[in-house]
Amino acid sequence: MKKIILTTATVIVIILAALTAATIGYTRSSDYTSDSLPDNTTVNGIDCSGMDYAEATDKLSEAWNSRTIIISGNLNEELARFTDFGFTYDIDAPVKDIKKDNLILAAANHYFKTPLSVSIPMIVSDFSFEFKQAVTSSDFLHRGTATVSRDAYVDLEDPDFPIIPEVYGTSSDTEKFFNRLIHHIQLGDIRFIFDERDYYTMPEVTADDEDLIDYQKYCRKYLKQKITYKLGNESFTISAEQLDKLLADDHSGKAEEEAVAGYVKELAAKYDNVGGKREFTSLTGYKVTVEGGTYGWMIDQEKETKKLINDINSHKNVTRKPVYSAEGYGEYSRDMGNTYIDVDITRQTVTYFKNGEQKFTSKCVTGCQATGTTTDIGAYYILNKVTDVVLRGDNGDGTEYESPVKYWLGVTWTGEGFHDADWRNKFGGDIWKRNGSHGCINMPPKVMPEFYRMIDVGIPVVNHY
Repeated sequence: MKKIILTTATVIVIILAALTAATIGYTRSSDYTSDSLPDNTTVNGIDCSGMDYAEATDKLSEAWNSRTIIISGNLNEELARFTDFGFTYDIDAPVKDIKKDNLILAAANHYFKTPLSVSIPMIVSDFSFEFKQAVTSSDFLHRGTATVSRDAYVDLEDPDFPIIPEVYGTSSDTEKFFNRLIHHIQLGDIRFIFDERDYYTMPEVTADDEDLIDYQKYCRKYLKQKITYKLGNESFTISAEQLDKLLADDHSGKAEEEAVAGYVKELAAKYDNVGGKREFTSLTGYKVTVEGGTYGWMIDQEKETKKLINDINSHKNVTRKPVYSAEGYGEYSRDMGNTYIDVDITRQTVTYFKNGEQKFTSKCVTGCQATGTTTDIGAYYILNKVTDVVLRGDNGDGTEYESPVKYWLGVTWTGEGFHDADWRNKFGGDIWKRNGSHGCINMPPKVMPEFYRMIDVGIPVVNHY
């Protein structure tokens, strides 16, 4: 018995020694060191005999992409099928290492021409947007009766800030399905059983989440504050949701300066109207559209930011108007309000309204159309009022003029304004088209004193056609 055991062990040793010697010999052969796969080689069931590594990689990729994967339901019904994957595979290294990783089989192939059949992982490194879109938009992933899962959240519209519980829906997580599909394709598994329950989207935040409960406490402590802006007939209160965005992320209840500055910038973009476009029905009864000028309201963003930060940090309710760097007459208005001077260039009239009532009207002569010195269009205001002044300027032909007037109401910083014009004996009509002013609004001397007395600095002026 001992002799038999000894003889068997000797044979095994001899065989192992022979295999080792043969394997070592193979690793020194040109067949092993070449950049090609041996003859009679199949990889993942695909014939790659004699191909160099790049050729084998391309063939494997092409063959794998041309497969068809069938998606079936629980009752074995076909739901969809996909082919022409167009994937890019990370298989360069596994292909190059086939002989090394399967050394004994490769050596046997070398010496005895036995088949070399191996498997390598077809790892997907990239895919096309079009293929993913085709998969994730499939009908079976978007059933009409499916409901969407929803995280638990604090209801910021309810003054008590209750926690609204999570909802478990039945809609499919398409990203999860697509990743599972890639896994099947990598394994070469062309039959995919789809159970929709495995892909339900799940809420990530539940009503008993400690962070959510802490957030509710924070809301109840800091988001009850009411900061209300009043802009003439318009008013609004910063919502709890918006206030939350203006507070620091650390839930300290302190204002976040950068966020507040951004919010104030948005306020200015919405409500600033100096030089902005105005469309309204004038109290004269005509539709008016003007743009440009110096009249209106403009929020002082730097001061308003500081003011709002202080308001937020006080945690007290506040009602106020914004801090303005420029203010119009009376309360904020997007048009001209009900107290202003209407200069109708088309009809050559000046009409003054106070608190909605007409207090004055007169014919006038505005800037000359023929020479191009027309009166500036837009919304302005009375800059100053002066008596007994001399108006000086350029006639446009190289000469200069000097015109003494008794009453002056300045309108623009370029020198336009209302004044008496005793050198004219007619006003209104079409005079302005060929014999108009240098831009000023010429008024009849007999009505100018009355007009001058009733007008205050700051009263709006709208020049329009």
